[in-house]
Amino acid sequence: MQPSLDGFYTSPLRRAKETAAIIGSKLSKTPEVKNGIQEVEGLEVVALTVLETLSIFDFVEDYLDAHAGKPIHWPIQGRVSKAIIEMVEAHPNQRIVAVAHAGTISSVLAWAFPEQRLQWWTTLVGNCSLTRLRVDGAQIELLSVNETQHLVAEITTVQPPDRAVQVTKQVMKTVKPTAKAPNAK
Repeated sequence: MQPSLDGFYTSPLRRAKETAAIIGSKLSKTPEVKNGIQEVEGLEVVALTVLETLSIFDFVEDYLDAHAGKPIHWPIQGRVSKAIIEMVEAHPNQRIVAVAHAGTISSVLAWAFPEQRLQWWTTLVGNCSLTRLRVDGAQIELLSVNETQHLVAEITTVQPPDRAVQVTKQVMKTVKPTAKAPNAK
């Protein structure tokens, strides 16, 4: 017996809606289109690159740390976190599925776990892979990333990081992080 599914959402972009429709047909559920969980877009690319580079500085890092699991003003993460919070509030203590994109998944992980943000922005997310989280208020527990056991190995593919992620990764290689004071959070 499958566990109950209380919320079923999809990005408004075509490829996610197609995947959600396939999943929905197997679960006898219709996905709700959720704006905010679509891939990185437009000026977010430039803004994300600049701000992720600035995140090596303590005052920016402190902001990110303070907003882990909470609403945030940040490219892609701002709209994605808002959408995630809305979905969780609509289904408290319930199981939710959101069919989204590699950049969206990286964004959620970087938002929830800001100390490892570079790792999450540079993680290759497999197409149709599962990333599972447990959310309790602003507390987020990572259960798994990039699960692909449910897929046939011969057809498993990986989506390369978005261009903004690739540029940020290259910039971050040239910058050394500042050391925090011993008693800093």
